[in-house]
Amino acid sequence: MKCLHCKKNFLAKDKKYLPFCSSRCKSLDLSDWLSEANKISDSLNPDQDKF
Repeated sequence: MKCLHCKKNFLAKDKKYLPFCSSRCKSLDLSDWLSEANKISDSLNPDQDKF
């Protein structure tokens, strides 16, 4: 399996941090979302923008 944050291959036997390889990658990913480095840029529903 490949970690979503660092892209390192790892065995998924330890399901504690899936889909990440470690606590560090899990925390770094959360930090990216909280700082808005990761974001959903497009509207999920185009009709919603018409209101």
